[in-house]
Amino acid sequence: MIVIAGPPGSGKSSVFPVSEAGVDFFNIDDQAALLNGGSYQSIPPEIRAQASRECEQFITTHIADGRSFAVETTLRTRKALEQAEDAREHGFETEMIYVALDYIGDNIERIAIRADAGGHAASPGRIRAIHRASLGNLPAALRQFDRVWVYDNSAPGGPRRLVMETCKGSVRFVADEPPRWLREAFRGTEYGSF
Repeated sequence: MIVIAGPPGSGKSSVFPVSEAGVDFFNIDDQAALLNGGSYQSIPPEIRAQASRECEQFITTHIADGRSFAVETTLRTRKALEQAEDAREHGFETEMIYVALDYIGDNIERIAIRADAGGHAASPGRIRAIHRASLGNLPAALRQFDRVWVYDNSAPGGPRRLVMETCKGSVRFVADEPPRWLREAFRGTEYGSF
């Protein structure tokens, strides 16, 4: 099980597309656009909900059949953590790549640019809420997934930067100075002192 996670506009799809994971994959945004007549814009909530249900069925079926797969998520809920637990109970190795930016204004700006280019949009308030929830679920993901790689993708046009990795809950900080967003995500957790 491979999960590409992070707040909206962090660059998940561009730097770690699930289609290149080498296994069966499902991207909710792409499926929602397909159900919306090929358009990423103005996707009705019922179509997005249908795409989410199809993704859950895809995951459930792959776990039951013992087939490797990759999905993308904002990690705004604990659903991916529950799915990872189910996958591990069925003998899967679970991996997550988490991508975020240091300044939420950059997330909002990148999504606006994406929307102007024909991609899917979200309001600044929704982006902020998902961002907060996603970072809030990251510490639990470090405990739930067998391996996690955490990347900072803040540099405009620059390379993503591996800042930490975990193996079965054991954390190794790669960056000399963790980005602000990571320090904020870990404040008040067992990972908070670095």
